[in-house]
Amino acid sequence: MSDLNGLKSIIQLSYLNDSMLEKLVTITDIIEYKAGDYIFKEGDNAKSLHAVIDGKVGLEIEKNSSTRILIDNITQGMMLRFSALVDTEEKNYTTSARVLTDTKLFAWKAEDLEKLFSQDYEMGFLLMKRIAKIVKTRLRIRNVQFLDIYK
Repeated sequence: MSDLNGLKSIIQLSYLNDSMLEKLVTITDIIEYKAGDYIFKEGDNAKSLHAVIDGKVGLEIEKNSSTRILIDNITQGMMLRFSALVDTEEKNYTTSARVLTDTKLFAWKAEDLEKLFSQDYEMGFLLMKRIAKIVKTRLRIRNVQFLDIYK
């Protein structure tokens, strides 16, 4: 379990009011990973949303069986694994996440978040609006990287 101040340190959650955060804290877990661990791999079933409390995670895509391309670094206050909430049918991760430094994360099960959002539509809307912004930003980053690769 966590506290409200810890949740407020997450960029996307800073837009929620204390009442919303109090609901969220009841379904919040904290997990830790060591440098070099994979949190998930591209294609894995998407079951949870995470946010970095401390540490650094690299998002990678597989170019071929022997080459991975780092497409983004996720650091303190940022979210990852949002495919668990965005996908509607096949909920699979579109990248892999490798821990670059020892990392501590907040974790929320997608099913718990969806249940909470069905009880508090405003909270669901505010968080999903922020997640949509992440998706847009990461898509832009990926497009620029692909343009650089194929010049």
